[in-house]
Amino acid sequence: MKLPKDFPKLDDLLKQMGIPFQPFVALEIEKSITTRGITVESDDVKVALNGTLEYQGRKVVLYIRDTMGSLPKYHVVDCRTLRGMRDAGKYKRYVVTRRTDGEFLLNFADNLSSDNPETYRLDICKNCLWQELKLKYVYAPDAFPLADWFNAIDPRYEPPPTDVLYGPKITPVTLPVSKYPPDWNLRSLQCRKKAEWRCEKCSIDLRLTPKFLHAHHLRGTRYSQPKDLQALCIGCHAGQPRHQMKHLPDYLEFMELHGNIWKQLTGN
Repeated sequence: MKLPKDFPKLDDLLKQMGIPFQPFVALEIEKSITTRGITVESDDVKVALNGTLEYQGRKVVLYIRDTMGSLPKYHVVDCRTLRGMRDAGKYKRYVVTRRTDGEFLLNFADNLSSDNPETYRLDICKNCLWQELKLKYVYAPDAFPLADWFNAIDPRYEPPPTDVLYGPKITPVTLPVSKYPPDWNLRSLQCRKKAEWRCEKCSIDLRLTPKFLHAHHLRGTRYSQPKDLQALCIGCHAGQPRHQMKHLPDYLEFMELHGNIWKQLTGN
């Protein structure tokens, strides 16, 4: 028997029965959404009645992968920023993803043609967090719990297996680069607040520009207890062994804004 290509009455029937329509999503697409993300056109992303963002029936977040300057923000709802980008015809630059570890793949201006993105931790858009969700006094932009967000808005959400995000488990002989804990954003925020937004090495005050203050792992990312963390400005953080940060937009911006004071404090 030859089956029809679509079932135009199925959605109406499901609504009458009180069953939400759940479109089929290919396994490869599901895997891409939870890892690398998928570049989308404006018509591919749907805005639900509650303002959340959907792609092929899956709740997603959006961000810009190809960037020319500072690190972009990610979006969880249809905020003023997204509406402005859509009206300007720039919506096609966005990528959809369901990752919850706070890490996103980015291509910088000098690397756009290589298709070899690098992973960076991003903050949530302030318009999403403060204007749309009204959470200004609950979460900081760099401590938004994405896993909790998906659990709250998507009853079908299941966290991707660890090996999907980080690769298969490896024996002690082939020990991988250690991973950030799932609640790293919150731990980082607590570390920097405890330091009163000052670098614990050079003492530069970053209360007005807190994005330049990082939580540095003293013994590697496998150790993320408060005793293992140190609040460092990006200038001092970049000077730590095996920390390749001097090409980052935030580092260049820090040096432009605070470079003279930082050099006086550190003697560099």
